[in-house]
Amino acid sequence: MNAEQFLSLAETLRSYAQHSGRDLNAANLFVHEMLMRAVRCDPVDEPKRREALQAA
Repeated sequence: MNAEQFLSLAETLRSYAQHSGRDLNAANLFVHEMLMRAVRCDPVDEPKRREALQAA
């Protein structure tokens, strides 16, 4: 997913949560967790990530 898709998903979940009486924080947490998983698994940044981990 790209950034626009994540933002669209987040907005849709927030809207649904507000209109259905569901927990807005849970919707935000879900989108955040999915975004963080995508960032951690991004193959484009993997070499830089390895270098940063080794330097730390």
